[in-house]
Amino acid sequence: MESILGQSYADFELLVVEDPSPNLAATTLADYLDPRIRHIRNPERTGLVDQLNQGLAVARGELVARMDADDVSEPDRLELQCSLFAERRDIAVAGSQLRIIDWRGKHCGYRAYPLTPQAIRMALPRYNPLAHPSVMYRREIVAAAGGYRYRKYPANEDYELWSRLAVQGQRFANDPRPLLRYRIHPGAMKATRLHGIIRGTLEVKQHYWRDKMSLADRVRLAGERCLLAMPPRIVMELFKRTAYRSELPALSVNDRSIETSDS
Repeated sequence: MESILGQSYADFELLVVEDPSPNLAATTLADYLDPRIRHIRNPERTGLVDQLNQGLAVARGELVARMDADDVSEPDRLELQCSLFAERRDIAVAGSQLRIIDWRGKHCGYRAYPLTPQAIRMALPRYNPLAHPSVMYRREIVAAAGGYRYRKYPANEDYELWSRLAVQGQRFANDPRPLLRYRIHPGAMKATRLHGIIRGTLEVKQHYWRDKMSLADRVRLAGERCLLAMPPRIVMELFKRTAYRSELPALSVNDRSIETSDS
């Protein structure tokens, strides 16, 4: 809440979509006398896909930024992403690199993603190259594509949406800077239900990219199938070792400018 309300870019509405729970958001929101906050409280339990589509339907801005409740946006995140969309009318979705933090907020490392539309499109058959909590997208484009649809397995609703948009010809980008602090902690979905997440990833790949995979893509696909035979604890440890790094890659002058790095 505070990382959004304290953004350097101030012209936005903050949609808080809440399903019933023992800890009511109204108690927390009462401490923030900010007219930009819109609290949407559902009378009964729905689900993440329903909540995402609900927020998409009531959003009044041209651009929608995503964020999860346990992460932290850097102070200039919205300003930088809005600037990118103003400069690049061809971009439908833009994310960023991630700074990884633990449940106490301690820095643990980074996760890097490809920057340019071409690099992201090439990565899609292999893995999800956009961090969902870091993205901003054009509301009309996502709504026209049908919004979020994938429900079968957890945490794959975004990968399915990006794949669907890519097949329709939409373009993506990632800011080279870490604009979001992504929190990992015991008990979170990021560290549990991993087998379901892997199965969902495999299903999305088979549906959208089966006939468009390179040899490297197919090797990774086979490796992910092998992960289903491993305990989730080991899978999570392998993921941390391969996905997280101590430093982000050094950037050239061209790399720092997304609008010129896809020539």
